[in-house]
Amino acid sequence: MVQILGTKGELSYTLLHTNIKESELSAVEAFHFYNGRQTIEAFFKIAKNTYGIKNLRTSSYYGIYSFIWLVFMAHNLISWFKVNKLKSSELYNVGIKTLVEKCSKIKGLVKRTSDGIIVIMDPLSKLAKLLLKALSKPDYGQ
Repeated sequence: MVQILGTKGELSYTLLHTNIKESELSAVEAFHFYNGRQTIEAFFKIAKNTYGIKNLRTSSYYGIYSFIWLVFMAHNLISWFKVNKLKSSELYNVGIKTLVEKCSKIKGLVKRTSDGIIVIMDPLSKLAKLLLKALSKPDYGQ
């Protein structure tokens, strides 16, 4: 039995029942183990709505397995991008779903010239301006 204190101070109780022996996993370890399971379940909920994994066009085990690995990699890259490139911008607190849905709709044209590469994005939305501002900051590293 686990007692949970809610955000408004209310108490609720939940029962955790497992077939794992206590000699293999203590009650505290079991709580954290199953709590971690909630984290992956939350990820799948986000992934279904953000990355479209609820509309897979295959029922093949390896097809689904491969697609989910690609989603994991894309999610990790976007998370890494947020932490490393957007940490000091207004976009840092924007959710992954917003970044995927809104930023992927920003239209642009990349032209290679004799002077280098030019990126043309017109008209610039507020989101596009914030993204450009975050990306134009120089990276200093050792």
